[in-house]
Amino acid sequence: MLHIGGRQVPLVLTRSRRKTLSMSVGEKGVRVNVPWRVPHAEIDDFIRERQVWLERTLEQVEACRPSELDCKDGATFFYLGVKLRLRVVPCLFADVRRVGRVLWVSSPSDSETGMLVKGWLRHRAQHLLARRVHHFARQLGRRPAFALSNARTQWGICHPDGRIRLNWRLIQAPLHVIDYVAAHEVAHLVHLDHSPHFWKQVDALFAGADNGREWLKKNGHSLMCL
Repeated sequence: MLHIGGRQVPLVLTRSRRKTLSMSVGEKGVRVNVPWRVPHAEIDDFIRERQVWLERTLEQVEACRPSELDCKDGATFFYLGVKLRLRVVPCLFADVRRVGRVLWVSSPSDSETGMLVKGWLRHRAQHLLARRVHHFARQLGRRPAFALSNARTQWGICHPDGRIRLNWRLIQAPLHVIDYVAAHEVAHLVHLDHSPHFWKQVDALFAGADNGREWLKKNGHSLMCL
């Protein structure tokens, strides 16, 4: 357990073949990933140096619990940075179809409409995010395994064994933001850190990285609330 800002938070420590220490925060607590031979004293220092970040991030996670979409007929939400209007039609058989900027949802009941819309978003995310990851990975001659993530504080992760996961909520963001996150994680296939060489690799893969990074800093928090 960690003592952060007057609260006790579960800590999970995972050792692997990675070269650097990393930290993530979720609804279940804090996870720290470290190389095999890193001593506990160095891990303690790593956590202590990030106390302010931990407090701020935990507050964000607590303030941004999973929420249901406003599923009333006429409600709006974002898909690839475009505002779509929801039209709900009571129907015995569930179906979701996009026509221009309107998402038509045939829903058996009001309680199922939100699940249908989220399912549609996740399905689109699975295909589009995978395509963008493989687009950048081909530039490096790589073909990483891909899966969606449901994390609350990470947009993506590249595991030491080369597996890449991107947060499905990115499907709400404009394409250049998705491409930044995809390029970021693909660059970790070459550099498992955030050194100057890593950022050069990101820029080489995607020239619009700076714009994507800035957009996420300003707007990313709102995407996590879905």
